[in-house]
Amino acid sequence: MNKVTISDFVIALIDLLEAESRALQENAARFMGDQQATLKKTLYQGGWMVGWIAAAIAALLGGLGFLAWALYRFLATVVPETGAMLIVGGLLLLIAVLFARLATGKRS
Repeated sequence: MNKVTISDFVIALIDLLEAESRALQENAARFMGDQQATLKKTLYQGGWMVGWIAAAIAALLGGLGFLAWALYRFLATVVPETGAMLIVGGLLLLIAVLFARLATGKRS
């Protein structure tokens, strides 16, 4: 019959701990690599999204500017030039106030 001593038991336990530790390190390294790849992909997609939003805002502001200018030019033929400026400026301010109220309004 083969006798198992305490030293054999301790050595077997240490070997088991070493193997488990190595497996845990490999899994953690793989997990961190996957997380890093996912983060890079998300940042890349988010960067493109922010760029397209900035382009859309620039186009919107340009379109609104030309629309306001065209309205001013049209109103300048009907009312005096100062009145046309006041009407267009007041309309743009009302739109800005409406957007500000929508932005700060309560959300359900």
